[in-house]
Amino acid sequence: MYGQTITMRKRITSAVWALVVNAIFWIVIPYYLGAFLAGRVPESALTIPTFVYEFGILFIILEVGAAFYQGKAVAVPMISAVALLTVVYIWYATNGGVLGVETSGITLALSFRLMLYVLVLPSIWAAIRAPLSYLVWRRALKTEISTGPPAPTVP
Repeated sequence: MYGQTITMRKRITSAVWALVVNAIFWIVIPYYLGAFLAGRVPESALTIPTFVYEFGILFIILEVGAAFYQGKAVAVPMISAVALLTVVYIWYATNGGVLGVETSGITLALSFRLMLYVLVLPSIWAAIRAPLSYLVWRRALKTEISTGPPAPTVP
């Protein structure tokens, strides 16, 4: 993953794909989902367009940067930041695991905080795993350099 030589063309192509996919996934879909939920779940942050745009732009910047700098140390904090931003986004979008649903004059409160903790655990692990995998790779590289190439074996 790290230390590979990636051409500029592939970096730019990856960054453009990341831009398109993340614009759809973090801006277009949440905007229409928020418009649909506006009358039913007014407590959700998805119903606020500025929330969708601000988080969407942050996701796009970090994902495009991580795609452009893939295989380099610069991408590691971006990958971790995307994972932590995902945790914050899920937390705000679900109002911390407590949502009130309104329909036909009836209000129903849903509390799923424990399930929300379980949902954000993979993102927290991804935020921790990115720098750890980079450190492990660097340590293996240093070990390989210090020991030198393996000696040729005589048959």
